[in-house]
Amino acid sequence: MRVNLSICPKETEGAGNRSKMVIYHSNSPKDTQRLAAKIARETESGVILLEGELGAGKTTFVQAFARALGVKAKVKSPTFNIIKKYKIPFRSNGYSLMAIRYLYHIDCYRLKDHKEAIPLGIQDVFSAAGGPASGGKASQSVVLIEWPERISKVLPKKRIRVHIDHIDKNKRKITISNF
Repeated sequence: MRVNLSICPKETEGAGNRSKMVIYHSNSPKDTQRLAAKIARETESGVILLEGELGAGKTTFVQAFARALGVKAKVKSPTFNIIKKYKIPFRSNGYSLMAIRYLYHIDCYRLKDHKEAIPLGIQDVFSAAGGPASGGKASQSVVLIEWPERISKVLPKKRIRVHIDHIDKNKRKITISNF
């Protein structure tokens, strides 16, 4: 998975480490939405983990991400459905044709552990995003997961981590790593 975040960092950590880390300070939901849209435009496929407490802005992030990919449907957190699949319209991102055909939004809040995710077809979703079960096939999906710690034992190793810290009513500290 490739994501170029070169124009959005406010502060960078992790120099010299194998994984990159960018810290972005959001002063409003609009800032968070702009960051999510930028990441959506730069993402080719893969799995993005969204971490943070209730009300931190994970669903706001997903909504802006989906909108940037051209999803017209109203995006809500699939708390009761667990997994929601959206078709991405075939279009250009201004540089090349978008490879992403589907966006999966997964909300693991109601799951006790990874064992409850297996019967829901989670491995097939990861495979569509280029995970280990894909057998090297080209990936066509991006997967956004809220509350990923609940299924940590089955998450693919190749993933982006977005952690949103709630600072005050509108301000957030967003840490992006492993991109």
